[in-house]
Amino acid sequence: MNPIEPQFEPLDPVQIRAVTQEFEDRRYNRIAERLGAQRIPVTLAPAQPEQRYKLRSADELLHAKPIAWRVKGVLPEQGIGAIFGPSGCGKSFLAIDLAMRIAKGGDWFGHKVKRYPVLYICLEGEAGLSVRVKAYSAVNGPIPRGIDFIDQPLNLLSSTDVRDLVAVITDRAVPHGVVIIDTLNRATPGADENSSVDMGQAVAAAKAVQTAIGGMVLLVHHTGKDASKGLRGHSSLHAALDAAIEVTRAGDSREWSVAKSKDGADGLGHQFKLEVVDLGLDGDGDVITSCVVKAGPAGLKVKPLTAPQQVGMHAFTEAALHNAPTPDDQRVRASLDEWREAFYRRSVATPENKQRAFHRARTDLLALGKVREVDGFFVLVNEPEEPSGFDGFPDLT
Repeated sequence: MNPIEPQFEPLDPVQIRAVTQEFEDRRYNRIAERLGAQRIPVTLAPAQPEQRYKLRSADELLHAKPIAWRVKGVLPEQGIGAIFGPSGCGKSFLAIDLAMRIAKGGDWFGHKVKRYPVLYICLEGEAGLSVRVKAYSAVNGPIPRGIDFIDQPLNLLSSTDVRDLVAVITDRAVPHGVVIIDTLNRATPGADENSSVDMGQAVAAAKAVQTAIGGMVLLVHHTGKDASKGLRGHSSLHAALDAAIEVTRAGDSREWSVAKSKDGADGLGHQFKLEVVDLGLDGDGDVITSCVVKAGPAGLKVKPLTAPQQVGMHAFTEAALHNAPTPDDQRVRASLDEWREAFYRRSVATPENKQRAFHRARTDLLALGKVREVDGFFVLVNEPEEPSGFDGFPDLT
């Protein structure tokens, strides 16, 4: 295959004559200046059109302004982001808490926050939106003046809906603000989330809104059946994001972490709990309740155990059941042989590989601090107590 030859537009004869005339005038004046003759006016050629591509030197890049953050290390000042997690993890409560903090400014889980106007579009649980806002106000004080809400249907796949949304944002004067859409699924009715075409249209619509406000669009979205695979739907969504916050839940433990940040640090996790707020009685005399986010300790996100490690832990628990605690020893314990036999019964590895698999699982669990070796036994390591002021998590779905 022959290489593609670059194609150039033919030169404009008029422009050639103008450039030539300017050159001749300047050359005449240089000669006239040397001979003491009178100079003539220079006929300037028309200005060249501005170049489409701009070349930047390494020095210019070294002195360029650093990235501007909306939430330091979490959300950039401009772009498209997402808050995602499985149902019942508390992502909508976290999104409301984040929206309030951006509208007010200050600090969010230890991250500096710049104050900007916020539009929160609630498309799931619209009836409970006012209750959630009341709960936030009851615990945190007055609602910031810089936040507005929409609880009407929105279809990002409809050019009319997108145009009307941009119009109301423009009328409200929300420059460089944040638009939170909760949830992406409800904002794309009838769409196939696994389709590159449908997801591409949704991303394009979000980008159109983001461009119109010059700020950030934040999409609240679900994970798939396998939460470890991240955002539900076509991979083009994750690729289009400038930032993503993942919300996880293990039993009563909730945590959010930076799942994607183009110029920040991924993986930093923050525990939080949902605190139940009593808002009085309804017309039937029943108690009205909602929840607010309460921050817990921060730290590096703890990765879940791998499948072989889980087999190792289950095998250890099974082996320990045969060792009833005594008044002098309440520890959950098992001998090496007991643990190995239980592991072999559970392992699906081939007979020749079970020994290697057990050795690796045991080594990993010891390194992770799940178990420890004491007096010829392996003993379960108790989980550390929660820090003062962090009094556990209610079972909320």
